[in-house]
Amino acid sequence: MDASDLDRYSTSDLQHRAFALARERRDWRFFIDLFRHTPTALEAEDLDPDVSEIGVAIDDLLSMWREGTKGDWGSAEPLARAAFIDYIQRHGGEDGPTG
Repeated sequence: MDASDLDRYSTSDLQHRAFALARERRDWRFFIDLFRHTPTALEAEDLDPDVSEIGVAIDDLLSMWREGTKGDWGSAEPLARAAFIDYIQRHGGEDGPTG
């Protein structure tokens, strides 16, 4: 699936798919890099979870993001969409976003 195919999906669909992939891959860096550009600008450099608890740390980070942004990417939405599409292309296989 190429970027133009993925671009047809809503930001919410892309986010769901990319977050699920990153959670499955335990990809802490994806979340940190993405959230550094959010409207709430989480202080990601202070977050350094123990590798054995990375799943809990990801859930905690997502909760902080949701609480701070109410789930709205605001002016960072174009960047977030690009990051989601890139991540899905690199790690997501051929299926379209699921919701």
